Amino acid sequence: MHTMTESEQRLLKQLLRNSRASMSSLSEEMNKGRNWTARTIRRMVKSGVIRAYVAVLDPAQVYAERNTILLIKTNPRELGVSEDLLDMPELESLDGISGDHSLSALFRFQSPGAFERFLDDIDKTIAKSGAQTYELVQVLTTYKSRGFAIEKAGPSEQPLSRNDRILLNVLRRCRPSSDRPLPLSQDEIGKAMLPELTQPAVSKAMRRLENRGVVVGYSVDISFKHVGLPIKFFLQIRPRPGTVAESAHRIGKMEEVWHLHRVSQDYSLYATVRTSSVDDYNSFLRRLYKDKDIQDTQSQISLEEWFIPVQ
Repeated sequence: MHTMTESEQRLLKQLLRNSRASMSSLSEEMNKGRNWTARTIRRMVKSGVIRAYVAVLDPAQVYAERNTILLIKTNPRELGVSEDLLDMPELESLDGISGDHSLSALFRFQSPGAFERFLDDIDKTIAKSGAQTYELVQVLTTYKSRGFAIEKAGPSEQPLSRNDRILLNVLRRCRPSSDRPLPLSQDEIGKAMLPELTQPAVSKAMRRLENRGVVVGYSVDISFKHVGLPIKFFLQIRPRPGTVAESAHRIGKMEEVWHLHRVSQDYSLYATVRTSSVDDYNSFLRRLYKDKDIQDTQSQISLEEWFIPVQ
């Protein structure tokens, strides 16, 4: 694609914050006409800048089984490992990283027994590669996902219905096309479900899931270089004992933090941080350390970020 203009970057940032915003509201925010907004979105879809529309979900209410970060040390030439991981339907993100490990992947599991099947698949992948070991880090709580704060702590007492889960699976990741560059309409969502739902029924169900905090927002899957944030770090944070939740609340307010999890390690907070440069990342760390509850950190830079296929 051609170099992104300032207006195109602003529109992309609007879509990151709410990809289901109406054309009228997007145009008003941009101080542009509807035709310009529609043409620009279509162009960004056609050129691959917008790769998918995604619904940001509260993991505690959606995923019945554990969420896991997989860390593998492997040879960069062994492309089969990353290809096998990309084929797994539970995969949420995959990065090549610096440091003691070479791959970092986040998996989320919905169905009973999915985690055990995942372990079998990982063992087979490792066995046929040159990788010696792998490490699994359990995600205990997610405080922030794709830049959206998740306010509720712990699963909801009200279980999701079968129709709720079907609806969320339709919404979770949708690939646009030149012929259909916008997110699925409520009518299209209903027709994609089995059994089909009417548009009013879809509208009511989406509003209920949003009000419950099951759906915390709508965003787009992009390469962040298009919005001036090409640098991505994985940051492990060790807060002072007894202050993890309070520290997570403060860290989650920092705009550079896109994902924030509590994990089963000594460094109990695991963040994804995006910045425009390494200097900006160092500035972020200096601001982080002004919090007296932060004792130590460890950083790993993402060397490659894979696009997760739409299943």
